[in-house]
Order: sequence, then C-alpha cells, then structure tokens
Amino acid sequence: MSSDRVALNKEIAFQKWEGYAKPIDRGRHVNFGEKFVFAPDYVMMSPHFNDGTPQSAAEMFSDEVAAAMAEYAPDGDMLTAEWRMWWKHMPDYRLVSPFECVAGEWGFSSCDTYAGTLPDGSVLELREWDYIWINEAGEVTRWDWFVDPDKWEQLLALVGLEPKGLTSQQYTVNFLREGGSRN
Repeated sequence: MSSDRVALNKEIAFQKWEGYAKPIDRGRHVNFGEKFVFAPDYVMMSPHFNDGTPQSAAEMFSDEVAAAMAEYAPDGDMLTAEWRMWWKHMPDYRLVSPFECVAGEWGFSSCDTYAGTLPDGSVLELREWDYIWINEAGEVTRWDWFVDPDKWEQLLALVGLEPKGLTSQQYTVNFLREGGSRN
C-alpha cells in the first residue's frame, strides 16, 4: 500500500470534513479545499435520488440545472448555495462530529453527523456515510452517500421536497433557487 496515496486520500477527506464543519466560521462559505477535485466523468450515487441509480456528472448536469446555475450560482459555488438553503431553516446547521475516516489506496470512507436547531428549538441531527473513490491523479471518481432515511425526509420537508421519486436534478435546482447568490 502506498503511504503517499493513503496520506493524500486522508487529506482530501479532511478537506471535505473541514468544508462542512467550518462554514459558519468562514463567513458562511462552504469549500472543500484545493485537493478535493472531481474527475470530469465522476459518478454519484445515493439511494435517496434517482431510485438509487448512479449518475455521471454529465447526467446530473441537465438543462434545468444549467439554467438554475446560470441564474442563482453564476460563480459555480453550488456548495454554499445548498447550505444557504438549510441555513434559512436552521441558521446553525453544520457538521458537528469530529474528523474520522478510513483511508486506503482506493479512496476513503467516513461517517459524519450534521445538526441544526429548528425554529421550535429542537435539534435535527442527520448521520451520513460516504464512500469516496479517488483515482491515481487524486481526483474523486465516485461518491456514494447514505443518510438516515427518517431524518433525510424531515430535512426535505423543511424545503418542500417529497422524497419519493426525487431526482438529484430536482434537489439541485431547489437548493440553487432557495440558497443561490440572488436570494
């Protein structure tokens, strides 16, 4: 096992964690850092989108997503737009678990807990499990993510989305409209 490659994958994992853990400290800006780079043909999969069918970057980038990006995130910053959507309902929403990952030559896995205070004072927590594959060039080639279904449905209800049949494109357009730079 190449210790350099494992160390790089762990650093990429840390930059992802830090991007989600410290956005409030960074002026409400979400950024994964310079080492977290997607390969042009990367794939994402979650059982909560597209009925669990993996999608390539090209498939995720529909005409509707492109139009919403042009209008609401012309600078390309989709991460911050997604979090602005959550901050409208939970101003303190962030990753609250300490950094922990299992890195290997293939990439890394991690389990994170996100939390935010709802208007009624209760705290909504969501656990996420990520499996992220990284190629020899240090680019993310695949990201599979899983969350607690009940908590995910609570989050989606906050932003008016129905979980059944939800596509990644519908979710993306919604967070761009709700949290984009024009809002």
